[in-house]
Amino acid sequence: MSSKGITLLIPAYNEEDRIAKSLDSYIPVLKSLGVPFEVLVIIDGLDGTYDAIQAYSSLGVTGYKYDSKLGKGGAIRKGISLAMYDVICWVDADGSLFPDDLKKILEATEHCDCVVASRWLRDSVWLTKEPLFNRTVGRVFNVLVRGMLGLPVMDTQCGAKAFKSSVARAVMATTVVNNRTFDVAMLYHARRSGATMKEVGVRWEHDPRTRMPIFRVIPIMFLTLVGIRLMNLPIRKYFPEEIINYFVSRYASD
Repeated sequence: MSSKGITLLIPAYNEEDRIAKSLDSYIPVLKSLGVPFEVLVIIDGLDGTYDAIQAYSSLGVTGYKYDSKLGKGGAIRKGISLAMYDVICWVDADGSLFPDDLKKILEATEHCDCVVASRWLRDSVWLTKEPLFNRTVGRVFNVLVRGMLGLPVMDTQCGAKAFKSSVARAVMATTVVNNRTFDVAMLYHARRSGATMKEVGVRWEHDPRTRMPIFRVIPIMFLTLVGIRLMNLPIRKYFPEEIINYFVSRYASD
């Protein structure tokens, strides 16, 4: 069983210029909660991020670097397998989540199994918005998620979420998604397992340096939704194996 405390996961890909800002923002929050904590930076690439975090090793920060491409979901999967504590939270490396909102998310895990940061609730605030096209694509994607999967979450793609570790590990056993739709798959399987879930409105500041190849990932994310739906239909056994294998290969990739 996991010890009482908090594991903060930060998946990082070419984030040597921004990771210090995130650590400087979030470590004081973790200290203020009065429970043991660790910060695991899962480095997906061969850049300078690992070197950049060495100055934080005495503050509970550990870096893990991998030569092969993990994808966001793969990085979080690795982090969950390494986590020491009973609450696991992950945030984007760019520091878009404000420190007091991180505290709000972590405190909410006292009352439910998974907490989802949302940019689209009434009390959410966009301080700096994404480009209009990105926002439009995001809302269309959310409509598809709600319609195809019946997942009543307003913002599956916000980069901050927290899970009880027992739920996170159980969910990991039921999904192979590693791409940017990883969050959808985790929430979908968590809800199907009966886990309690809460969305929390946050302030959000878009960093224009955020690397999101939106035109490349749109078709992959759509195929992933179709794949999740197909793989969990009662009539799955009637689909030709070639179709199942195709969708598995697509939604397990980045």
